[in-house]
Amino acid sequence: MLPVGQRQMLTLALLAGVMTIGTFVYILAMPPAYLHRTRDGVAYFTPPVINPVNGKPLNVDRLAQYYKGNVAAGVYAVEKSAIAKTAGH
Repeated sequence: MLPVGQRQMLTLALLAGVMTIGTFVYILAMPPAYLHRTRDGVAYFTPPVINPVNGKPLNVDRLAQYYKGNVAAGVYAVEKSAIAKTAGH
């Protein structure tokens, strides 16, 4: 038979382990809205980033599309030129 202190610590450790595993299963089975992503892998609630060239906000989803090559020519010319300037191309 374990002493009272060791039983308490064992119970606490088992409870923490069960809660951790339960939380992971819950998050994987029913992800909250803030974890949903677009088809390009960008989280829905991602704020825009600052364009370093002109200081205007730049949509992260457009940025991901640009790097994946999914942006039609000329559609986002301002963003493309700003990205190219900051990337050194």
